[in-house]
Order: sequence, then structure tokens, then C-alpha cells
Amino acid sequence: MRPAHLLTWAWLLLAGGASALEVAAVVQKVQERYDATRDFTAAVKQEMTIASLGKTTTATGTVAFKRPGKMRWEFDRGARDIIVADGSTLWFYQPDEQQVLKAPFEEAFRSTTPISFLTGAGRLAQDFDASIDGTSPDGRLIFLMLAPRSDSATGAGAAVGKLRLTVASDTGEIRGAEVHDPLGNVSRLQFEDIKRNQGLSDDRFTFQVPPGVDVITAPMAR
Repeated sequence: MRPAHLLTWAWLLLAGGASALEVAAVVQKVQERYDATRDFTAAVKQEMTIASLGKTTTATGTVAFKRPGKMRWEFDRGARDIIVADGSTLWFYQPDEQQVLKAPFEEAFRSTTPISFLTGAGRLAQDFDASIDGTSPDGRLIFLMLAPRSDSATGAGAAVGKLRLTVASDTGEIRGAEVHDPLGNVSRLQFEDIKRNQGLSDDRFTFQVPPGVDVITAPMAR
């Protein structure tokens, strides 16, 4: 899409709202970009707001994804929190607590879980109701709101919250994400220095429990 056409399209979205066809076109572009991405790494900034405490915390770190179902997040919060998914198990290591939370991948990332799309577990058009939630002033970024469908395979619906993606309007690349949970908590993620299709090794997505650390197994959902 040429820059002039891009800005005109963005202005129309802001002025009159997006039609179903326009929303579908954005969803398709994002899905196609993601389908062509075998893996990616990025620097990440996180801002997390806890509604019940009225408190916002920030952290910086790195993230790596590899399809299907592999990811590694590392956040510096004084100690270095690590979240790893190896395709079958999710590990969440908190050094300050001297514990690791362990959960089955399929339980943690059902198709209607907001962050599931980034792991390859979800399909935008099938699992979410999408809408355009505005654009950046220069029209280069589109904000795509995704609400899990209550009639999807898991039937979880609104119980798992919403996902708001920041995507590049020319390529469909994901530049950021906001995860809204049912309790009003919001986690905002901004991706920078994105690198795609580097051929990441599976070794990057393995987790070894450090000596002396307690492993807590998350209860299975019913």
C-alpha cells in the first residue's frame, strides 16, 4: 500500500470507523505476517497495572518466540524473572521467591487466551471478534482489539480478557500488545529491535530447574 493511500485509509478509520471488510483486511494481514514468521526475537518493555492495588510497575527484557508453542521471556525486576514454554510445559521462574511455577502448555495457552495468538495456539479470524481501536497520528500503526469468542472451542469467552495489538499498517507486523484480564489488570508490551526467521535453536526454549528451588505445579482447570 502506498503511503498516500495508507494515510487516507487511516484517516477514514478514524473519521468514520472501520467497516467489517476493513477489519477483516487488517486481521488477514496480521495473520499472514505471523504465518510467515517461524521465529522472532525482540527487546521488550512491559508496563503492568494491578487494578486492585492501583499500582503500575515497569520492566525491560527480551523475548523469543518459535512456532509452534515455544517462547522465552526474561524480565529484569531487580532479579531476572524467566518464563519459558517448550511446547509442552510452561515454566515461570521467580528468583526472589525461590520457586518455579509449572503448568501444562495447553492449559496455560488455550486458543481463546489473549496471548495465545503469539504462541501459535490461536487463529485471529476463528477465535476472536476483532475491531479497530484507532490508529497512531501518522497512520503507521493500527490498534486491533481482539475479544475471545464465547462460542470458540474452549467456550471460555470473555472470562479470559481481551488482547489489543499494535500492528504496522503496511506489513501487519506486531509492534506491541496489551493484555486485559477480567479483573481489570493490564499488561502493556512494546517490542523493539524485532528480528524474524533467524533459525532459533530449540535449546533456547528449554528450562533447567536451579538447585534448591521449589517447583509448584499449577492446578488443572476443570
